[in-house]
Amino acid sequence: MAGAQDMLEAARGQLGYREGKNNNNKFGRWYGMNNAPWCDIFVSWCAAQAKVSGVGKYAYTVYHVNAFKKARRWGKKPRVGAIVFYDFGSSGDPVEHVGIVESVNKDGSITAIEGNYQDRVARVRRRANIVGYGYPAYGKPGSSGSSSSKPAGKAPKWPGRYLKVAKPMMHGKDVRTWQAQMRKRGWSIAADGYYGAASAKICRQFQAEKKLGVDGIVGPATWRAAWEAVVT
Repeated sequence: MAGAQDMLEAARGQLGYREGKNNNNKFGRWYGMNNAPWCDIFVSWCAAQAKVSGVGKYAYTVYHVNAFKKARRWGKKPRVGAIVFYDFGSSGDPVEHVGIVESVNKDGSITAIEGNYQDRVARVRRRANIVGYGYPAYGKPGSSGSSSSKPAGKAPKWPGRYLKVAKPMMHGKDVRTWQAQMRKRGWSIAADGYYGAASAKICRQFQAEKKLGVDGIVGPATWRAAWEAVVT
């Protein structure tokens, strides 16, 4: 399914992210509606980060379902990359929660990545309370590089710390700067300022391509290569 993996990579990169007090979270701030339930906002954020089409930008699950139905992209069959909607019967709304289908399991259950699950981004396995699925009209999948053969330019000064997967998740302007540059080079990566598993995966792929030490850590050489190595 074109674009589904890009969407999922954006979501996987946020696994473990937890909201602050009173629903304070970066997804709500991005949307412009912070301190509110953010499960559908998270789905919208992932679509924007992955630059996939056909998902839309929603905060209210009922409106999102209606949009899929109007586009005739609604059904009951699970698919990888589909947007899954749930009703737990607790709010009075016909739909009250949403996630992104990561896998369809042999026992009939699905595994989805969900925002605002117990106040965090989590991987959840379910087989009940599913209302249906929206099927995004995904565009072309993200590329792992550009067709240009020119260097990207002179690298800015290395920030002085090694960017790597850590607990708590490493984040900051330096992470966002590197992610944005990798995205500019054509890699499918979210420029959100958080260095998670998805960023480390892209880092390792880039290091292998440029014949650097493959460790998933952005040190001085990998940082410099992000700007100065030839885009292949």
